[in-house]
Amino acid sequence: MRTGLALALAVVSLLLTGCADPAKAISAAGYRNAVSLGARTELAQRGVLLRDRPACRTSGAEKAHPGSDFAIECTASTPDGAAVTVHGVVTAAGTPAQREDYVIRLDGRTFLHADCLGAGCR
Repeated sequence: MRTGLALALAVVSLLLTGCADPAKAISAAGYRNAVSLGARTELAQRGVLLRDRPACRTSGAEKAHPGSDFAIECTASTPDGAAVTVHGVVTAAGTPAQREDYVIRLDGRTFLHADCLGAGCR
């Protein structure tokens, strides 16, 4: 299994276990972290460096349950000031039909469209 996706799926599965609200918040933070690191890795592999790690926020992940959908948005910039955004959507989370879709834009233009981010994705 692809290691980047494996990490994200592990975090999502923790998120969907029905834990108390603090545990869900921690799991959502872990997912944001995994996507941030994965996006940075993908960009670096393609020669695009970032000033800082992308800052990410999720929509719906803290209240997710098996089969739910949620989104993630991340922002960053390159050393020369180019804007970087990551938009991701997870559908049917925690089920065999789970799908992930990520679009990384560089200065408003689509730079990468992938179903996996990070080391081991191909």
